[in-house]
Amino acid sequence: MGGSSRPSESFKTNEQSAEKKKGFADWMNLIKPANEEKDHWVPDEAVSKCTACGTDFGAFLRKHHCRNCGDIFCDKCTSGRIALTADENAQPVRVCDRCMAEVTQRLSNAKEAANKPAGLQSHEDLARKLQEEMEKNRKSSSGSKSDGSGRRMREVACPICTVHLQVQVPSSGSETIECGVCQHPFLVSAH
Repeated sequence: MGGSSRPSESFKTNEQSAEKKKGFADWMNLIKPANEEKDHWVPDEAVSKCTACGTDFGAFLRKHHCRNCGDIFCDKCTSGRIALTADENAQPVRVCDRCMAEVTQRLSNAKEAANKPAGLQSHEDLARKLQEEMEKNRKSSSGSKSDGSGRRMREVACPICTVHLQVQVPSSGSETIECGVCQHPFLVSAH
């Protein structure tokens, strides 16, 4: 009879262990923002050393993703925390040292652009820039989907003025580009 109670005890132990793991995963999801887009992140398995300093990862040196470029770094090389957008509700997130400088510059440019008087650029200037950008797009779209440097090209719409631009697609992560018409900076991701 003693042998018949063991399988149910084993089942209970496995069930409790699964509950603990589930509880831990739920807790981890609470501390990680759910709205992060991870599609541009480099997979953990693809990297064994910090992208910036080359330090080997191990049991005591964890991998951290930069929320801007998606590359993997050690804690020391991702010590910066900054909101990726100028939105007042945007929360600061982990970024690598390189992206910290890039995002800081992008936010500074956006703030300067927002503070410029609306009439600084005339309608004629904007129309001319739009015409130039459209001509550039026509020339680049008549060729292949590469710019000759081996980098892929893609058509994206500026989130501010909605003009369609032909831009180089970054090989990984994301890059900040500036609209050729309104000069507003925005991100283009590899995916």
